[in-house]
This record gives sequence, C-alpha cells and structure tokens, in this order.
Amino acid sequence: MFVVGNGLLAGLVLAGFLALCDGLFGTRTFSVLIDVGYVPGMENLPSVVELLIHLLISVAIACVWVFVYPRSGKGREIKFSLYWMLAFALLFFPFSFLSGADLSWMAFLIWVLGHLIYTGILAVQIHRLRSRSLKMKCAEYSAL
Repeated sequence: MFVVGNGLLAGLVLAGFLALCDGLFGTRTFSVLIDVGYVPGMENLPSVVELLIHLLISVAIACVWVFVYPRSGKGREIKFSLYWMLAFALLFFPFSFLSGADLSWMAFLIWVLGHLIYTGILAVQIHRLRSRSLKMKCAEYSAL
C-alpha cells in the first residue's frame, strides 16, 4: 500500500506542478510527461489514459526506490537521489523530441524542478516508512 499511495502522490504532485507551470510560463512540459503517442499502438489515447500510464510508471519507480534506496549514510542517499535526478533530467531531451515539443531552458528548468520535487517526496516518505518500522521494532523488543 505504501508504494502505491506514495507513487501516486509523487506522480500527481509532479503532473500538477508541470501543468501549473505550463499555464504560467507557456511551456509544454506536462504534455512531454504524459505523451505516449510515439509508441506504436498508443497513438490516439485520451490524455486521461496517458496520465494513468504516467502514474503507473511513478508507482513502479516508488517500488524500486523502496528496495534500493540507501538505508544509511546521508551522503549515499544524496548521491542516489542525484543519480536519479540526472536520469530524469536527461530524459527530458528524448521525450521532448518524441513529443514534438520545443526545447527551451525554461521548460528544462521546470522539468528538473518538478522531478526534484518528485524525488524529494519519495525520499521523505521512504525515511518516514523506515523510521516508523524502526520504532515499531523497538517497541516490540521493549515489550519483551
């Protein structure tokens, strides 16, 4: 349940942030995020279905993070998050090209900032999950 809830939360916050910034700055980052029209067989999907695909990917990423996010060491956690941020940033270029969106520094900055928020949400929620689990284990041992 944790993975689904937080994957959906982070994905929706990212989508909302990009859509808001598109309205404010005239960019097309939200359409870059959800567009799957370049995939054979998915050319004419409604935007709602494309958003659901994005949210499924977000849940899958949250699932991976629960298992591979470093368990200790602030430096390792930051390094892990930065590698993911680099991957998210680099994906902007092929996805923009495939979506037919214009490349701009503003769109790239919005994309990176949105994915920084996404990454931050997942990191904070995993910390909360692990600290809650640790507290529960400590309570079990102290009850013995």
